[in-house]
Amino acid sequence: MTLPDLCLAAEPRQPQVQLNAGVKHKEQSVHLSRIILAMAVISSACVAIADDAAVEKYRNYTPQQLADLPEEERSSSVPMMYSFAARNGLSKGADLLFAMQLNTLMYAGVSDYEGAVKSFQKDLGDKATGVLTVWQIYNLEKRSDFQKLSRVSFPSDYSSRKTDSYATVSGTMMIHDERIAWPVNHVQLKCYKADKYCELNQLYLVFPKDDSWSQTFNVMQDTPQYYDITNWSDDIVDAVPSDPGSGCRVTALNLNFKTKEFYQITRNGTGECETMGVTFPKLEKPRIAQIVDGEEIVNKEFGGLRQKAFSFLSSAFREKVEKLEAESK
Repeated sequence: MTLPDLCLAAEPRQPQVQLNAGVKHKEQSVHLSRIILAMAVISSACVAIADDAAVEKYRNYTPQQLADLPEEERSSSVPMMYSFAARNGLSKGADLLFAMQLNTLMYAGVSDYEGAVKSFQKDLGDKATGVLTVWQIYNLEKRSDFQKLSRVSFPSDYSSRKTDSYATVSGTMMIHDERIAWPVNHVQLKCYKADKYCELNQLYLVFPKDDSWSQTFNVMQDTPQYYDITNWSDDIVDAVPSDPGSGCRVTALNLNFKTKEFYQITRNGTGECETMGVTFPKLEKPRIAQIVDGEEIVNKEFGGLRQKAFSFLSSAFREKVEKLEAESK
């Protein structure tokens, strides 16, 4: 599975040819990630409907009201995020915990706990009762955890080199005219003339989503991909996948070391594009991915993260910051 492919729905894929110690072996292992992902997409669609209904049904319950429900209903119907929120809300010292989290969001959680709760509820667009519901506790914990996120150290070097026998490129993969699934990524491509193949390794940083259980980063590494070299000239290396898969997509590498342009181009193939009863649509145009200097991309993504964290802060605090910024211009 190429990193650009991950921005779209799962697509069918056949076994990959595995390489070892610079020599190509005809060992094949079934790569089921796309099939599993397709199954997950189908099944999660049904689960999401039920989950959304349950989230809405219990969102205005207080921790005590949730605890008073019959055990069978709590265990079978209440969303887990609410169960955790209720547990924290009923624990000893819950007010101190919530006060600390409110302080993190720039509310006066310690000096005026009830007032801080009401201000937080207003910022959520809820009625200011002074008593937190499980939905509000969940959001309080998520928003305060989000403030702990900061820029993390992640490979960002961009370089390329080619000799008569060896070529390498490293940088950030992006897709022209589309948003790649994980913009903060790092790829390393190595090509060996004598062995007639290239190896592509991909590392990417997954940012937390709004519905994530915890507001943390995850670093993922994709399975190495291998390409057969079809052309090796003074400045150019061209290659195609060692295993073309089902033929639904046709991918090729085009590396120009003189102009410093390194492309991965995907086009529609003539093979089967159906898996588990799901037919994947044809590409409207070739998908052009490129290995580039990702500094600007990475800065933009972390900038968006900081803006989101700021949006979670107390509205009164944000107004003061924005006023100060306006006066400083």
